[in-house]
Amino acid sequence: MYLAHHSSYFKTLLLGKLSESEKSIIELNNIDPEDLQKFLEVLYGESAIDDYTVEGILKMGDMYDAKTAIRRCEEFLLEKSKNSMKIKFTCAVRYKLDALKKKCLSELKTTAEIRELVPENAHDFGPDVWKELFLKAYSAL
Repeated sequence: MYLAHHSSYFKTLLLGKLSESEKSIIELNNIDPEDLQKFLEVLYGESAIDDYTVEGILKMGDMYDAKTAIRRCEEFLLEKSKNSMKIKFTCAVRYKLDALKKKCLSELKTTAEIRELVPENAHDFGPDVWKELFLKAYSAL
């Protein structure tokens, strides 16, 4: 029940009318067991988030629609993380962490700093993100 309370995915899986809800063992495919372990620790109130685990926990939180885990990761990235601005900004864009994205953008002062955020694949960012970066670059001139 606790897991179902924190994740709409698990709520549907465990308490819904799916055939899996009747099974005593449910297989989760294509996930990193360590990421899942840290994700569960976060949901159960442990302090498992650090610069090495935050991206995996965010991925699990997004995959399983666990807002508590995502919020705790964003708080960590805002307040404690020593990760690069590029990692933080990429996480902010990928997982829709608006407060983190706003903070990252506000800390950019030069066009070189903005250039460092540009991903190898331009499609990693949507048009709105490109617009924000362009406007930030324009204001830095």
